[in-house]
Amino acid sequence: MRAPRKRKFASSRTRTVAWCIAAAVSCALGVATLSGAGTARAAETGAAGASGTVEVWPTDANAQALLNRTLRNLYEGDFVQVFRLESQRARGRSMTRRLQVVRKESEQPGRAVLRFLSPEDIRGSAMLVIERDGQPDDVFLYLPATLRTRRISLAQRYDSFFGTNLTYEDLEPKYGVDFEARITGRGEVAGVPCLELQIRPRPDVESQYDETRSCVDPERDVALRTDYYVSGRLIKRLVVEPSTLSHLDGRWVAGRARLESTATDFTTHITSELYERKTSIPDRLFSTWNLESGSDASDLRVLRSGDEGGD
Repeated sequence: MRAPRKRKFASSRTRTVAWCIAAAVSCALGVATLSGAGTARAAETGAAGASGTVEVWPTDANAQALLNRTLRNLYEGDFVQVFRLESQRARGRSMTRRLQVVRKESEQPGRAVLRFLSPEDIRGSAMLVIERDGQPDDVFLYLPATLRTRRISLAQRYDSFFGTNLTYEDLEPKYGVDFEARITGRGEVAGVPCLELQIRPRPDVESQYDETRSCVDPERDVALRTDYYVSGRLIKRLVVEPSTLSHLDGRWVAGRARLESTATDFTTHITSELYERKTSIPDRLFSTWNLESGSDASDLRVLRSGDEGGD
């Protein structure tokens, strides 16, 4: 069993945690099913009797299994994805950013490179993530304006991600071993039935959120709605639009989702513009050298060479 990845670390002023990031907003939009999971899903949703009433209530073990599948499906596999992020405050102008994400999870450690495609003032800004099991991930940020790469500090984990209401923690990969889950009821999102999960980080895992509550479609292992709580107060809600779910290369991908900040009337609309599974992603993409000297176009050329059997 995988050991918890994000443990508390002591610093001179406070206890912090490893900063880690992954396929970014694919956490909201990239979701897949696993074959052979029908039995588990039947247990999680409860067994219906002849009258149609549910006779068996799902257990905490079923809840953990559902959470594990949902999180695992978010990150397993290698892919490239392009997103459009449209952020707007209630009484302010909107900002639109486009982001290309390349992720490799078929080999450990997991790695990702993210590049902004637009607008022009941040085009070329890029981030490299190399996951570390049980220790801080290596995270590097390249800004063309400075022509240098710097390592992201632990203190920046809760900062805004390039002017959106996403934080870096919102974008990090998550693993079921780091959380405790239980099923608290049934709900629906846009008419689609889902199971309500209460999810809390384990004692040795630090997070800005003390609890999240997700309504998960157990037939597709999709978190249709996730509420984020700090000190018992709802501060964010992430909602996937079920009508935009498509089955692509063995994965359910949502075309649209939105992240609402309840306290600030700040909303980010997330749209998936492109999604492709990759059979071979060359390791040379995931280096600080490529972060500085490469581009979104050169990354795609390297990906094509990988698909053709190049190194």
